[in-house]
Amino acid sequence: MEVQLSKTDKKDRNEAGRNFRGMPWMLLALALLAFIPYLPALRADFLDWDDPYYVTHNFRIHQFSPATVADIFRLEPQLGPIPNGQYTPLTELTLMIEHRLVGLSPWLFHLNNLLIHVANVFLVYLLMRKLRADHLWAWLTAVLFAVHPLHVESVAWISERKDVLCALFYLITMVLYLHFRDTQRIRYFAAAVFSGLLALLSKPMAVTLPAVLVLCDLYLKRPLSEQWKKPWMIPFAGLSLLFVAITLRTHTGYGIIRGGEVGNIFQNVMMACWNFFWFVGKTVWPASLSAYVPVPSTTPATFAAYLLSLFGVMALVTGLGFYSWRRGFRLLPFAVFFFIAALLPVSRLVPIGIRYMVADRFFYIPGIGFLMLMAYGLVHWIRSPGVLRALRVTVVALLVLFWGVLSFAQSRVWQTSETLWAHVLKRVPDASVALNGLALASLDEGRLDQSDTFLEQSLRANPDFEETWALRARLAYRKGDLPAARRYLAEAEARNLSPLLGADIKAKLLSLSGDHRGAILALGSYVEVVPAGYWFYYSMAWEALHIGEVEKAIACMEKAQALASVQQSALGRYLAQNDPEWLQQPVLVRHWAAGIDAFRNIYEFSREIHFWAKDEDRALREYDLILTHFEDALACWRRAAAVTTAECPIPSAELKNFDRKLGIVFYNKGCILAKAGMEDAALAVLAKAVQLDSRLKTNVMADADLSSLRQRFEYQEMIL
Repeated sequence: MEVQLSKTDKKDRNEAGRNFRGMPWMLLALALLAFIPYLPALRADFLDWDDPYYVTHNFRIHQFSPATVADIFRLEPQLGPIPNGQYTPLTELTLMIEHRLVGLSPWLFHLNNLLIHVANVFLVYLLMRKLRADHLWAWLTAVLFAVHPLHVESVAWISERKDVLCALFYLITMVLYLHFRDTQRIRYFAAAVFSGLLALLSKPMAVTLPAVLVLCDLYLKRPLSEQWKKPWMIPFAGLSLLFVAITLRTHTGYGIIRGGEVGNIFQNVMMACWNFFWFVGKTVWPASLSAYVPVPSTTPATFAAYLLSLFGVMALVTGLGFYSWRRGFRLLPFAVFFFIAALLPVSRLVPIGIRYMVADRFFYIPGIGFLMLMAYGLVHWIRSPGVLRALRVTVVALLVLFWGVLSFAQSRVWQTSETLWAHVLKRVPDASVALNGLALASLDEGRLDQSDTFLEQSLRANPDFEETWALRARLAYRKGDLPAARRYLAEAEARNLSPLLGADIKAKLLSLSGDHRGAILALGSYVEVVPAGYWFYYSMAWEALHIGEVEKAIACMEKAQALASVQQSALGRYLAQNDPEWLQQPVLVRHWAAGIDAFRNIYEFSREIHFWAKDEDRALREYDLILTHFEDALACWRRAAAVTTAECPIPSAELKNFDRKLGIVFYNKGCILAKAGMEDAALAVLAKAVQLDSRLKTNVMADADLSSLRQRFEYQEMIL
């Protein structure tokens, strides 16, 4: 397709150019169209899909320091694994800065994803202008890019920061390079190379930049012979080759590339061709989207579809190549080859595994080729002679509105893990990843039977999925069926369950059986993979205290506090400055006070022992250990808050919640003692419980476990 305008088109183009220069509100409209369809994402939570690897459990980004910044740029990091084996240090750096500002509050992460998308929309407009599109064509291309529903996954998913950030620098590189080719000013070339490096550091998908820049030169009628005279592509090609090598190394080292998943070359080529036509269809009709598109089972029908797709792509590429040879490199071949070249790293041609067939996020950069072609057709249709131009403009506006509504609805899908996986199951009823996600959400909310149903369905779909067995172990533990939990965990480990997914539940099971050294070893298997996992060092310290190894406990807590986030490090400094008795406290008390957040997990584990495992003897020992250490630790916070007006790093409501938890520990201990007939001891600890939280009086009056105490004077006095 040759980009040539009729006299009428040229007249309209000139008028549109004058209008656009005089209407900055069109740029405002562009910003609003890029922002409003994704508004639901601002209220979204972290998801259990990849967000733990990138943010919530990526402990090395929780401490913003020169050492951790350097670590995320290492090919062999010392403080934790590369998320998903994909080298994206610049993406991790942005997430680290956000965590430094707001901790694990998701709104800022989502807001920045959305703001980057808005910037990318304006860059698409600038790119189109550099490709010599008129204002209306460039503006409509940017509009279609802004609202296309296939972009929701990239914008609404925090883990896909790498996608929008890579696109930001990818587009900046293209704009700078094309400006350099227009002006021949070397500073723009240097800036383009630097921006290309930033794109590669955001996501390796940017290795396609050299091919795309060559396509741009050809489209602008710059012959390839110029590249031989002044080989501007050499720096870009060198960087791309370097990052191809880095990606192969990390993917191989982390097991992303595995022979059983890669498949044979012919199969991958056919799948890539099928994906091409899938994107063609979804470009025009982006409905019925799903976050997970599985590889279809091998049947004669799927093989026939693959084969037809292969022949179709071969015919299209051959035809466009012949067309370009005869008539020059015009819009249609540029748009198609742009899409193919930019998609290459995430196509089936590259051995990245075949755990899913295709993903919406792959469209974010490559789709620009299709959208500019579609926008050209719409602009040409609007400008065609006739009396129905207003109707044609209305149709295009309705198309944009329709896509915007679809994007808004799709953004709501990504609000929580439960909404995401429920939506996936509507499209793929036997998707194990979705069934497991819903099982985990149900388990967290106490809907145990529903969780069991999802896991049974997941095992029927894929009986060898180790994550399903690990979730069954967690469910059995939640039900108090410890033998079953151990069996299921053994099944998961036999299928190579990662310590990242099983270390915590294994440690709990070992601790419950009295094997505290084994629990320490299980937790140690996690920190071997994630040395910055400071929460696990606190758990190791707690297990060490059970067997009287105080020095080991202190060493673990010192390690935890050295690795803790900036917000948590501030806790110890606040206490040292404001608690008048700080230096008189034992070392263990100071450590637990400075790491008071660990009390939450320890408190919850004690309740699991008592009410899930129903082991009252073990629970009593756990309660005693909590009271030994955390009663004095919380006293440090009360003293500090009482003597200073300085802002406390822990909200007062949270401190009261800690006191309530401690009161409940006293209360639960009292119930166990009362049932064992130790009435005097029970009354003493119940009095402390009520003193910490007067609301517990209601429980004292109603609890059947305390019926033996009701005739005692101390009991009557307590409930008055």
